[in-house]
Amino acid sequence: MREKHTGKIIANTILSLIILMPLYWTFITSVKGKNEIYQQPPQLLPKGINWTNYKEILLKNDGVFLGYLKNSVVTTLLTMILVAAVSLLAGYALSKMQVKGKKIVMLLIISALMIPFQTLMIPLYSVMANLGLTNSRLSMILIYATFQTPFAIYMMKNAFDAIPDGLREAAQIDGAGDIRIFFKIMMPTTWASIATIFIYSAYTTWNDYLIAVVFANNDSIKTFNVGLTNLAIGQYGTEWGLLTAGSIIGLAPIMLLFIFLQKYFIKGMLGGAMK
Repeated sequence: MREKHTGKIIANTILSLIILMPLYWTFITSVKGKNEIYQQPPQLLPKGINWTNYKEILLKNDGVFLGYLKNSVVTTLLTMILVAAVSLLAGYALSKMQVKGKKIVMLLIISALMIPFQTLMIPLYSVMANLGLTNSRLSMILIYATFQTPFAIYMMKNAFDAIPDGLREAAQIDGAGDIRIFFKIMMPTTWASIATIFIYSAYTTWNDYLIAVVFANNDSIKTFNVGLTNLAIGQYGTEWGLLTAGSIIGLAPIMLLFIFLQKYFIKGMLGGAMK
């Protein structure tokens, strides 16, 4: 048994190192000087810690990268709020209220999960152009929410299904209305699933590149993924130091969010995503 346990530890350690290697390589590249980055053969350990790339990416073009980060934060937060609001209300209605055609609605929601964004990009662009929403933050938020909401509704419905109907019936007997039952009883019991939706929505929105590059060409709304690409990749080649430094900075917020909400995320995935 000890040998088997030791073997699992060794195997998990090796697997963890393999998974973390790209992140490690990105970080050490970001703290290398330009000459050291292109050194052959590449060195697994930097000669020293050099923060020049971080200073340069933050100060380049009068700090435009900070503006890109701000745009990503605003777009992500608004998308998270919209997805959470819609999925909470829809999930509760489909789970606990008498809604005609619930099975058909759920079938349509599950079917929506199977549609890739790439197949709808041209029609979506045409719709946004007709509405006058191209090159606007609102268009990105609506598109992000549209593709994230089906999974969020499915998760929240299953989370509300796990709550006994007797709890809602007891509150109704005591005179509580649907709004009070929802906010005072139902929502507090599904915080783990709500946190999971927040993380899922934040991760999907923050890391997106395709939607942002198609629907946001203005610097005032451009997200950090698109902005970083424009700053680090030019006609004379890729500035790997700036690209990796910007990537590490952009990775930090989503990592911190997951660190603080990871226990709720795991609980929500186990409780809400499975029926």
